[in-house]
Amino acid sequence: MNGLLLGRIQGIPIRVNWSVAVIAALLASSLASTVFPSVIEGRSDGAYWVTAIVTTVAFLASIAAHEYGHALVALRHSVRVESITLWIFGGVAQLGDQPTSPLAALRIAAAGPVVSAAIGVSSVLASAGLSGLPGAATLWLGTMNLLLMGFNLLPAFPLDGGRIYQAWLWRRDGDEVAATVRAARLGRGIGAGLVGLGVVQVAFGGFIGGIWSMAIGWFIREAARIEHIGSITAQPLHEILVSDLMSPDPITVDADLPVETFVKDLLRHGRHSGYPVMRDQEIVGLITLADVPRSTPGTTVGDLAIPIAQIPVIAPDATVSELVRVAANRAVTRTLVMDDGQLVGIVASSDLSRLLGVLELQAAHRH
Repeated sequence: MNGLLLGRIQGIPIRVNWSVAVIAALLASSLASTVFPSVIEGRSDGAYWVTAIVTTVAFLASIAAHEYGHALVALRHSVRVESITLWIFGGVAQLGDQPTSPLAALRIAAAGPVVSAAIGVSSVLASAGLSGLPGAATLWLGTMNLLLMGFNLLPAFPLDGGRIYQAWLWRRDGDEVAATVRAARLGRGIGAGLVGLGVVQVAFGGFIGGIWSMAIGWFIREAARIEHIGSITAQPLHEILVSDLMSPDPITVDADLPVETFVKDLLRHGRHSGYPVMRDQEIVGLITLADVPRSTPGTTVGDLAIPIAQIPVIAPDATVSELVRVAANRAVTRTLVMDDGQLVGIVASSDLSRLLGVLELQAAHRH
């Protein structure tokens, strides 16, 4: 999930998606114009707005703290954390690996609600010793964190409560995939229920609340569906080898070949859109059809080739799961397959997409 990089905590990138600006603006406006004036009267507009902005920032920070709770426990269980990102529906801690035990999965899932509960309770207690706008803001912050905790504990996978339920099923039955499937089905049901609730709200005049309920319900339903499919396809990706997926013995191109000759001899009659580039019997890069328009008279293939350092490389006996990890977040959509320094194959993104499509069809028929 992309976003503006704010900084790093323990090496974890903290990002903010553009959608947060919309939510922050709406929240600050609501606090400044409605919530705070209704409980604390007689303050200036400036005072309401300053309090609203500070409270909004504090609330977003508490969401980041919720996700950092997940991340911290994940790191303690040797699970990589790619990033923490705030976005329109709250926040997400993107894990680079899956927990290897149900206990680890449960602890990681429960960490976020525990942080929200701690912030909520401490803020509510602190508000008792404050008066005026600071007291109202602190009470609101505490209440919202407790509500955030309660919502996240719904057993709607992939919310935290759904992940706790999945970990419990995994621990009870010993089958991670079956546990994920059951939790995801419940999550899809709860998501559908929230969509239905939103429709009822809109019908009875609660337009904004209804639209929000439908949006959250749709997100939960789709996220659960993706998790459902991912859990079923994950195991085959750990079993299928790159050698079974790759196109073997790819045609290579000499780096000193003029681009005009390359186009005439290969692209006109070839059936591929990307070719490894060699110089002195070594792979030095990759050239694709998209690179050709950058050529000028006298340009060689080597001049246009994507350098080998920018191309993902993997061994033929690696699993497709490892391939996905190696190729993730790389601009180049092809992976070279090397065995003892020798090029033996190439995997295009379309090859992986085709495999995932087949696995998803198989999963749909089995479940």
